[in-house]
Amino acid sequence: MITVYKKKNIPKNMQLISLNDIYFNKYTVEILDERAAEIIKIIDHSDMLNKYTISSRFNGTVLNIDKLSTGCKTVLNIMYNADSIFDICECGDNALDVVYSLPDGNVYCSYPFISFEMKKVNVFDKQGIHEIDSYEELKEWWINED
Repeated sequence: MITVYKKKNIPKNMQLISLNDIYFNKYTVEILDERAAEIIKIIDHSDMLNKYTISSRFNGTVLNIDKLSTGCKTVLNIMYNADSIFDICECGDNALDVVYSLPDGNVYCSYPFISFEMKKVNVFDKQGIHEIDSYEELKEWWINED
């Protein structure tokens, strides 16, 4: 399950990535594999042809993979870079639902940004990592200063 961080509690040994488009285009695209195809299909409704191209959902035109939505790129960044924390503030609802269903990964947002489909997440604060399994409890955790 994902781990949610607040800015003041980000461990010094982890990097917070806010520019998901740039990070994806520079780093993540190089390490994509077949797992990316399902995420691209779910979020952007496009087919991954290879690690550098997709087939557009609108007319089948072959596009460079850098044309994916920022939400899709964010999810792929989270999946393929477990040692970094990614800001999810640019995710749409469809990408946000996928973020909260990931088996692992690290996310940050400066305000409560929660999928209604959320089942459970880990949160990291001064007390360490603990599990939250309700939307309301996660929202409360997020807005409380610690």
